[in-house]
Amino acid sequence: MIEKTPNMESFMLSIQVASWSGERQLDWIIHTGCAEDEIVLQLADFYIAVKRRVTYDEEEEFPDFLDEGIQEILDLFTGLIDVDPELWSPESMVSARQWEVVRERARRLLVEIGGSSWSSFLDG
Repeated sequence: MIEKTPNMESFMLSIQVASWSGERQLDWIIHTGCAEDEIVLQLADFYIAVKRRVTYDEEEEFPDFLDEGIQEILDLFTGLIDVDPELWSPESMVSARQWEVVRERARRLLVEIGGSSWSSFLDG
């Protein structure tokens, strides 16, 4: 059985942050003192840490749906950078359609997690 750890909780929070509205993300950035790119950097870092722990330390399978969902979100974030670095401005985070595409995918992933054996990790 996979343990609930601080990295696991941070991983789930990073997915939630990616799903929040632009206004809420900006509030989070201001509150934490992080830069805009921390949304994707934290998601990537905690994903790697949790996947490594699950597959190597606990010798469990990392769920395909979660692996694919995170990869898709990370690809969408990369697309934001590739299309126009100005999309990382506070104004664009709130108004650009590209950001809403990322948020929607993160929301769908949260629903998938909620319907899986990983749902307990969302409580927190």
